[in-house]
Amino acid sequence: MHSNEPVALVTGGAGVIGRGIVKRLYEEGSRIVIVARNTDKIEAAWQQLGIPEDRRLTIGGDISQESVNKEMIERTVDKFGRIDTIVTCVFWSKSGNSQQITLEEWNQCLAVTLTSTFLAAKYGVPAIRETAGKGSIIAISSVHGSDPGRNYAMYATAKAGLNMLVRALAYDHTSEGIRVNAVAPGATYADRRMVDPNETTGVGSLYLTGHYVSGEDIGDAVAFLASDRAQSITGQLITVDCGASIPEYNWLMHENEQKWKKKLEAK
Repeated sequence: MHSNEPVALVTGGAGVIGRGIVKRLYEEGSRIVIVARNTDKIEAAWQQLGIPEDRRLTIGGDISQESVNKEMIERTVDKFGRIDTIVTCVFWSKSGNSQQITLEEWNQCLAVTLTSTFLAAKYGVPAIRETAGKGSIIAISSVHGSDPGRNYAMYATAKAGLNMLVRALAYDHTSEGIRVNAVAPGATYADRRMVDPNETTGVGSLYLTGHYVSGEDIGDAVAFLASDRAQSITGQLITVDCGASIPEYNWLMHENEQKWKKKLEAK
């Protein structure tokens, strides 16, 4: 007999942001499914977060493939009997302009970053409706979905498409009890440049908050959106960027960041 405790499935849940999301959802009482290519990284995430075997499920696979999306929903329901929340936290990209990226790279970026969320919804919506009655889909977008930046052509395009997909899914499925939202992180403590998320002398000090965004910060936003506390929120993009997207401050921060990089390179 299956428990009535909620179940959250997180694609890309073994990454820095993904682990922060998994941590917060688990702390709020959900059993957790992580889907990622590298199952060793998933196992490392379980060990780091201390989630016991009876409250977790590992699924390895390429999330851009339809078969993997179908399998992850089926296996989640088989093990736990329900699914309440789906969080899509995956992307693939590289920097470059239209002359530097290939069509193959462009298609891969869209498949992983955008189409995977469509596929998760395609198979996840009926499963949530039939097993839990209501639930939530939350996509991890980016501030670059509305502010591309230089050499971010395919990444920004994929994230902008993801933002519109979230609104369309919310329009289609909220009346069925399934809310759909997105969270847009700013610079997150995942970049190799970022030695300490609370540093006071590096890039983090340039933000209004004095630090970078952490995986747990994104997890807090996701956990809120997945809960009944957000029952009136659907079709929305929640930005978590330490104030960096405020237009006037964004320009100033960019200028200061370039100066900081030059100092770092000179060392």
